[in-house]
Amino acid sequence: MAGKTHGISIDRVHTHEIDTLLNLYVDLFHGREPLTKCIGFSRKRMISVARTMHAGSNMNVLAQGLCWIARDRAAANRSVGFIACDDPAAAGGQEMPDGLTDREIEMVSAVAALLEEIRRPVKDRLALGAGTCLHVTAVGVAWEYEGAGIAARLLQTALREAKARGFLHAFAECTSPASRKCHEKAGFKSLHGISGNTFLVDGGYPFKGCHLDIHLMWKRLGEEKTP
Repeated sequence: MAGKTHGISIDRVHTHEIDTLLNLYVDLFHGREPLTKCIGFSRKRMISVARTMHAGSNMNVLAQGLCWIARDRAAANRSVGFIACDDPAAAGGQEMPDGLTDREIEMVSAVAALLEEIRRPVKDRLALGAGTCLHVTAVGVAWEYEGAGIAARLLQTALREAKARGFLHAFAECTSPASRKCHEKAGFKSLHGISGNTFLVDGGYPFKGCHLDIHLMWKRLGEEKTP
């Protein structure tokens, strides 16, 4: 595994590369990441939903310049990992994809409710305005490259960029022990956790039996200015 650490480049993803990022995200998360497993979308549907919500007419998350891909130069520049971040206060409104079934709409709405609840302890911070809180949306690495420190490099790249831009905080919703550990090593602390089995939405438990535990991870990047 140590050999895989050599020759890995970390490249910023530009707006015209949105399909590259979305396909990599689905390749690395579909059937592996706990929340996406709970949702149960097919690979095709997952790409369609992600494209509409993150690269629709209201926004293209890559326009913020806060996403990176790890590439293995020794393997014909194969994409082996990514980090997707955004500034929630600067992003446009997300669009609901067309053509979803009633069940799919329920799951998308349940995910939105889950994320709103997990962020509740820092709601006031998230309302401070653009350029304040960096949202680490997702970090993924191909399974055969896991353990080589690539996720840590991606995360540190994003945090350095955010600090240079003047962001005061960074946060992430981690859904696996490995993800939490990676963020903890970068200085994040867990502020809040929710079990999918006990999360109630409209009288039901949409994530029951999913073995999902999601944690809000938080890191201070700079000092807030007093008026």
